[in-house]
Amino acid sequence: MRFHSIFLSVSALLLSASIAFAEIQPMELTVTLGDPESAEMGVVGNAFKEYLEKASKGIVRVHLIYAEDGQDESMQFHKVQIGKLDMAVGGIPNLEPLCRKLGVLSLPYLFENVEQAERGTTGKAAVLLNSYALESGLRVLAWTYSGFRNISNSRHPITELKDIRKLRIRVPHSVVMLDIYHNFGALPSSVAWGMTYKALEHDFVDGQCCSYSMFKAMKFMDAGQKYLTELHYCYLLQPLVINEKFFSNVSPELQKMIVDAGKYAQQQSLKRQNEMEVQAKEQLQAAGLEIATLTDEPAWRAIALEKVWPEVADAVGGKSVINAYLKACDRPVWAAED
Repeated sequence: MRFHSIFLSVSALLLSASIAFAEIQPMELTVTLGDPESAEMGVVGNAFKEYLEKASKGIVRVHLIYAEDGQDESMQFHKVQIGKLDMAVGGIPNLEPLCRKLGVLSLPYLFENVEQAERGTTGKAAVLLNSYALESGLRVLAWTYSGFRNISNSRHPITELKDIRKLRIRVPHSVVMLDIYHNFGALPSSVAWGMTYKALEHDFVDGQCCSYSMFKAMKFMDAGQKYLTELHYCYLLQPLVINEKFFSNVSPELQKMIVDAGKYAQQQSLKRQNEMEVQAKEQLQAAGLEIATLTDEPAWRAIALEKVWPEVADAVGGKSVINAYLKACDRPVWAAED
């Protein structure tokens, strides 16, 4: 009698699993990623694909499209928003035009280290950020941890604030990023990420800002970038987003698989981020890149907090949005609300 009960229990589990998979329709999901596969986005893209295809037993296939020439991350995010693309990974500044409240993550000197960035994209903070994305019809599935934005250029080393003055720096389509570089004394120019190499190569701009791993993956040394300066004004967070309407229309079973795949991809990104940055830095130095550190970074930070934050607060939703996010990160509020 006991064996009969066990047989019935196992049969019930197998039948339940069969019904669950029967509710998942065969499909291919397309994901565009703004960087080459060798950058941090490759970790997220490949981990997401691996997990979801394995969890769905191959019923769902994931097609990854990396760094197409001229690709505009803002346009890819827009395609996801209107349902012409399933998913995309790109930088927060390129998502700001669609989800301005997410621009809070572009505030200079918001994070001091990767640990703060992790706290700012998990738990209560992650829930709040996703609520901002949902207002624009998008759902955040994972965060890509890509290190701090270093500044590179083709003219001369930057070791103090005066060295960046009048340099033409490529920035994303972001009110916050434009304001940052204006206040630093540079001449910022909005250029699509996919066009940055050509802009550097043809001397339309003098420099750009990205992590070591991205710099190496994009082969910016070949575009004349000889000098790089380490600074810590902006930690690069690049979300994987999906169209919320599409997500809400798939079965609960597939929804869980997609969410779990995103969590797994984010964990893998966090695990690999420091290793990739260290390796890329060593390889770039060996290849002849001149790397400098700032002698006056407190002056850059003072400009960011005293000038940039007040000037761009309204662009990211106001003091209430900034304070709500800081509270979600268990940090003190920034300023009294009007």
